[in-house]
Amino acid sequence: MPSPDDITARRAQEERLQALIDSSPLALVEFGLDTRIRLWNPAAERIFGWTRQEILGRAELPMAPPHKRAESEDLFERVLAGEALNDYETVRQRNDGTLVAVSIAAAPVRDASGRVVSNMVAYTDITERKAQDAEVHRLNAELRDRLEDLAASRARIVTAGDLERRRLERNLHDGAQQRLVTLSLALRMAMAKLDSDPAAVREALVDAGDELALALAELRELARGLHPAVLSDKGLRAAIEMLAGRAPVPIEIAAVPAERLPEPVEAAVYYLIAEALTNVAKYAGASAARVRVVASQGVVVVEVSDDGVGGADTSAGSGLRGLTDRVEALGGSLTIVSPPSAGTSLRAEIPVSVP
Repeated sequence: MPSPDDITARRAQEERLQALIDSSPLALVEFGLDTRIRLWNPAAERIFGWTRQEILGRAELPMAPPHKRAESEDLFERVLAGEALNDYETVRQRNDGTLVAVSIAAAPVRDASGRVVSNMVAYTDITERKAQDAEVHRLNAELRDRLEDLAASRARIVTAGDLERRRLERNLHDGAQQRLVTLSLALRMAMAKLDSDPAAVREALVDAGDELALALAELRELARGLHPAVLSDKGLRAAIEMLAGRAPVPIEIAAVPAERLPEPVEAAVYYLIAEALTNVAKYAGASAARVRVVASQGVVVVEVSDDGVGGADTSAGSGLRGLTDRVEALGGSLTIVSPPSAGTSLRAEIPVSVP
């Protein structure tokens, strides 16, 4: 027969164990061999919604949702056979029928002879962890998509650069270069007649001057295509006003920053507006368009809208795709909204501090 001291020590030990069970952040549940619930701590009440009075003595694994019934029964049998489980992720059902993501740790409880007498299960609510994992997966997928877009964008930029270099080479060869070659031959012929026919030389020099003026004009036109002089000399507003003046429909310039922006940003804004207004002229069937450029909090916002037919196909052609590449190369973004019969609106956001 145990002594009073032994009884007191045992009670103290049982009280400490109960305190641990009650204060545990894990939902601790003990199932008997017949699946009846023998232990249900406060964390189990919080996670599953049943009070201790409601759940103690219930059988048939009440937290197992119908689609997880076979799984729950299998886990129960495995533990009663002596197997311990750790960090088994699944879902269980609350009192109100909703599901909660849980991680299960389970082990058999044995008596003094080693016989399994119950199944002790610890449930951890991993809803937040699952949400974080899902967000990480989403961000990783988004990053992969962005990297793929960036690789495609860079490939298109390289291809566009090669095409532009070939175009410039053709224009130089067929235009100014041919004029300069002709001019060189004319001057040599004039030198040969310098003593014998001064009048012919004088006429040849006049023609050479005209040819030289045409070559210089073609070179200036090519230079303007590379980077408009008005943008470098007078700034963004003057360049946009020049574009608006050339447009076949009235263009309202709602706003343009007074201060100069970094050169790559100004060039991107200029070509963005130039391409947008070209599309308005070619495809929109618009009676008017509006341009707005605002710089605020380190970002330049460019908006070009028209009252045309809408329905712009952003996947077709290289113009809009090229603009997207140019904007994204500066760390910005471009969106185009073009519902049928409701006009087209283009909006770009470009960081002022170029990466």
